[in-house]
Amino acid sequence: MDEQGRRMAEIRSNFSRSSGEYDRWIRKVIPRYDEMLDVLVSCVQCPEGRRLRVIDIGCGTGTLSAKLLASHPAVELTCLDMTEDMLDMARERLKGHECVRYLVHNLYDFEYDGPYDLIISSLALHHMVTDEDKRDQYDRIFRALAPGGYFFNADVVLASDDTMQELYMEKWAEFMYNGLPQEEVEGSVLPRYYKEDSPARLTDHLGWMRETGFIGVDVIWKYYNLTVYGGRKSLVD
Repeated sequence: MDEQGRRMAEIRSNFSRSSGEYDRWIRKVIPRYDEMLDVLVSCVQCPEGRRLRVIDIGCGTGTLSAKLLASHPAVELTCLDMTEDMLDMARERLKGHECVRYLVHNLYDFEYDGPYDLIISSLALHHMVTDEDKRDQYDRIFRALAPGGYFFNADVVLASDDTMQELYMEKWAEFMYNGLPQEEVEGSVLPRYYKEDSPARLTDHLGWMRETGFIGVDVIWKYYNLTVYGGRKSLVD
């Protein structure tokens, strides 16, 4: 098994075990979690009389998808996650919405069946192991979008230099200490972050998107090491 396969298997196992506690836990680990997702959803524009085709990649327990459907109930939505247990939570959260399908794949083996009008993601791309993996994912996302389609991502990123990164990590730890025991932060959350996560600099993400062909690439929201950014595919080639 290559490094990507080993990492995905480990992450999938951890999320499967923790799926029942994820929604409680994530709000103690990620500052302004709901605000971040709300900002992403606020960027979505759904023309009257048109049903947007949307995919949420790395949907987890369906929190972002639920927020999207609350604002735009007429979308045709695909929820993609690599963990069946997380998708079960999403199914429960989104029950009652008819135009939703659920797919079990990781971002390495999923073949996009676009075109999509909108691709969204939260706290997923930083699990991709290498920078080249992330660049390749942007290329695949771009090709899966319909002309004029948008991609928005909410995720963990690195600072532009080591000094700022130290500040980000200090502020993140301060937040977690307010909601979790110190031994859990230092003995579980941070070691898992360093072992499983591979965040990249925000400036690199924006550059990769532009290199891929996205236009209007911009940062919409940022709070230390958390951000929402996105861009769109041109209406013409």
